Amino acid sequence: MTIAIINPNASHSMTQQMQASCLNLSLHNETRWYECLASPVSIEGHSDGVEAAYHLLEKIRQLENSDVPPKAYVIACFDDTGLDAAREITASPVIGIGEAAMHAASFVSQSFVVMTTLERSVSILERNLSHYGLVNRCGGVYASGLPVLSLESNEESYDVVRSAASHVLQENRGDALVLGCGGMSHWVERLQSDIGVPVLDGVRIAITFADGFISLKLATSKVAGYAWPETKA
Repeated sequence: MTIAIINPNASHSMTQQMQASCLNLSLHNETRWYECLASPVSIEGHSDGVEAAYHLLEKIRQLENSDVPPKAYVIACFDDTGLDAAREITASPVIGIGEAAMHAASFVSQSFVVMTTLERSVSILERNLSHYGLVNRCGGVYASGLPVLSLESNEESYDVVRSAASHVLQENRGDALVLGCGGMSHWVERLQSDIGVPVLDGVRIAITFADGFISLKLATSKVAGYAWPETKA
């Protein structure tokens, strides 16, 4: 049985970096990693997200039509790009790294803070928090001011994120930090050591949830909200 982890953007290096950060996970199921090569190279804002969602759905349809479809999917973008649409086109569980990380943070803290990349992503994540019913558990969503692609290429990016995260945690009395971009996944242990609170990476959490859902034989409900798309003439 396999878990398909799909990076909705076109960055192969980011996919590799996220995959490397997950090598030590103890899983019962095989993982396979994909990116969407026709998508934007990073997802920063609504237009990137809509374009990437189209290619994400095409990738899932392709995998659904393969000889052995995945038993679960992980969408490896913190915006949860195309998440609800993806759940309509498969009965397998589909888990977004943003939703997974924020729910997990509510299990281990009273109030968590999300640190993302650019300011333009803040409103998207705030809307997701409301959709997930977690507004009252979040001390705020904050932007580091760093573009997504700089996270893997600029060593100074770590210090920027660490400093900004420390400040907003203290200011908002947050007791956990959620990393608001899959491109930050390789910093979990380092940040947790430096700032002294639980640090949650949605990539690892979503994959672990997917592995558990397969063991529990949970599927996406097709009764109403995520019913199969209507057949068009």
